[in-house]
Parts: sequence; C-alpha cells; structure tokens
Amino acid sequence: MLTLDSVWKSAPDQSQTSILQDCTYTFEAERIYAILGTSGVGKTILLRTLNNLAPIDQGRILLRDRDIAVLHPVEVRRSVSILFQTPAFVGTTVAENLAFARRFSRRIEVDFTALLERVHLDSSFLDRPVANLSVGQQQRVCLARTLATQPEVLLLDEPTSALDDNTAGHILELVREINDREKLLTIFVTHRRSHARKLGQVILELADGKLKELS
Repeated sequence: MLTLDSVWKSAPDQSQTSILQDCTYTFEAERIYAILGTSGVGKTILLRTLNNLAPIDQGRILLRDRDIAVLHPVEVRRSVSILFQTPAFVGTTVAENLAFARRFSRRIEVDFTALLERVHLDSSFLDRPVANLSVGQQQRVCLARTLATQPEVLLLDEPTSALDDNTAGHILELVREINDREKLLTIFVTHRRSHARKLGQVILELADGKLKELS
C-alpha cells in the first residue's frame, strides 16, 4: 500500500505552480493503476515523488504506513522500483545491467536467466550489447532489472510511448502478467487512454493538483 497524505509538490523551477495540491490518495496492494494526464501536467514528477527521487514540499508519502522521507534511500529504491520512459543503461551488456541491480537486491544470489525468462527473453541475451537491441527488447531488459530487487511497487513512466502499437501491446500484457505473478502494486502513467483502459484496473486522472478516479 502506498499513500499520498495531503501532499504538495511544486513544478521544477516554477515554485508558483503546483503539480500536487493537498493531494490525498491510497494505492492498494496488488492492483494496477493507470494515471492519465495532459502533456506537462506532471505525471513523471508524480511518479518520482512516489520513490522520493523528487522530494515533496509538504505532506507525507507512506509505504506501508512508513514515511518514505525518513527511510534509507536504498530501502526506498529496493521497495519502489521505477521504469522510465526512455530505456537507460549502466553497462554495455544485458548481464552488466542486471548485475548493477543485483547490488540492491534482498537476495544474495540473483538468477539472471530466470529474470530474463520473466520478461520473455532467453539466456542468449545476457552477453548482448544493450545498444544492439530493439527498443522493445531494451524495455524488457529494464523491466527485468527492476524485478531484481523484488520490489513491492512498480512505477512505469510511459514505457510504451516509443513503441509501435503491436510491441506496446506485448509490453502491456507482460506488465499485467508480472503484476499478477509477483503480487505487485503497479502504477502506470500514460497519455494514451487506450493503454490506460487496456492495463489499468483503476484509472485515474491527474488534474488541478489532484488524483481523480474515472468511471
């Protein structure tokens, strides 16, 4: 469970403009939430507040009733993992990227092959340069990397925005499969209403500094 409790957050470099205004909302465990919003409304900043990459101005964000502002950053990153819109890598090969995430894992041993299988890639990808992969494959590798820490919450920042409709559909189905198997809380932001309807069990809109459920 992840809760925004009377949260205020100003836009970067625009202290007079608030992305969140006294926003209160609880995301329940083991559900998929899709958040819609117009371009520039602050969907990415909202996600970044949820794992304390972007500290809030006022209020609290609670992970299982614990304020993330006072938790150790490693604990927050381990529990609340984020997949960004554009694939970003920390090494040359797929294996190097998974090894980076392993440093933050609760487990002593992390099976890289098993991680890739969970995103429908085989072990032959381990030695491949990430730069040589398709964007869809790169997103799958990034998704496998987020799972290495056994997170409770998965944040997705428009991961299908650079994909064609067919590839995007496969990624959305994969996210649903992972959410169901891993028993995660998944929060997915998108500007595509069709993707929100396809993936979200609860659909929200970010507008006027608040999160509002849509029917």
